[in-house]
Amino acid sequence: MKKLETVSHMKIYKAAIIGLGPSGLAVNKIIFGDNPDEIIAFENKNINNRDNFFGFWLTDWMKPFEKIIEKKWYNWTIGNKNIIVTHTSNKPYCTISFKKWKNYCLETKHKLEIKNTKVVQYFSIQNYFKIVTDDNNEYYAEKIYDSRSVKEKKDELVQHFFGINIKVPDNTFNEKKLTLMYFTEENNILHFIYVLPFSHNNALVESTVFSKEVFHNSWYRKKINDYLKIKNITEFEETSSEKGIIPMFFAEEKNSRNPNIFNIGIRGGACKHSTGYAFSFLIKQIQLLKNSNKNYVNIHKFLERKMDIIFINFLKNNNEDGKSFIRLASNLNGNEFQSFMMGESSFLTKLKIIKSMPKLPFIKELFK
Repeated sequence: MKKLETVSHMKIYKAAIIGLGPSGLAVNKIIFGDNPDEIIAFENKNINNRDNFFGFWLTDWMKPFEKIIEKKWYNWTIGNKNIIVTHTSNKPYCTISFKKWKNYCLETKHKLEIKNTKVVQYFSIQNYFKIVTDDNNEYYAEKIYDSRSVKEKKDELVQHFFGINIKVPDNTFNEKKLTLMYFTEENNILHFIYVLPFSHNNALVESTVFSKEVFHNSWYRKKINDYLKIKNITEFEETSSEKGIIPMFFAEEKNSRNPNIFNIGIRGGACKHSTGYAFSFLIKQIQLLKNSNKNYVNIHKFLERKMDIIFINFLKNNNEDGKSFIRLASNLNGNEFQSFMMGESSFLTKLKIIKSMPKLPFIKELFK
């Protein structure tokens, strides 16, 4: 009884957000943005030092954030040194920086209290949670939104990348066309260069790999420099860099038995694992949670998830060099390809996708 009396004098927040990545920030804005409730967030890294870019096609659920989009492209390419496929779509490919997203999500009626510390554990006490941090402090909240996730797992594929923002001489880049995937020939890994030309003399050039191991920064830098040489870009100034890891395996913990614990982001199964697209699906997840009376929502349709599993197993068990992606891009038009990448493809498009894939390896994965 004495213990309960002590707790009653403690502040109990409406919600606690663990991790202020894009999904944690989205919870603050989308779910609690118009409420005067007191919210607390725990983030052990300095988010003011982070400023990477998120790419996505402008689906209907992303239109509310159109005003903070930094650049749109209606044309993009997929290819290698031998073939380049160019596509145009009705829905543009867009980018938002983490800094813009952070500033947007922190503009709310309530003031978010941020603690730069790591959550060690939390557990239920009556109708709220006790949260313990690694600096031995205790906090209390009615709900938990947990975005912590495992980024790497033994014998599982991850998408890992390293990119640099560069300034180059005038009119080097065609700012109306982005390079979505430029595949290079590597041993036992899938690697491509991704280029976002923000202007004619400013671009993000990124080296992306699908493999089971993450590499040293110098490996990606070499691939970026090799690509720039191919494009006759020898003079450039590096202004910033970014790196990241996106798991291509499915989250083990999707929903909690406690209705007031919400697993969000990659932890909650939001990422589209076959493509590594995460940002817009994290946002869709939070939008759906806001309008749901459950603590878990399905972001991806059953057939999309099934196709993702088959495709990931194909990548794990076969030496894919990008030709399957190029063949797929060749067999689909721009709108069909965009709908596939964003999990909105029609049944007819799905049949085209299946037809484009190497038959025997995919049949083997289907019946495993």
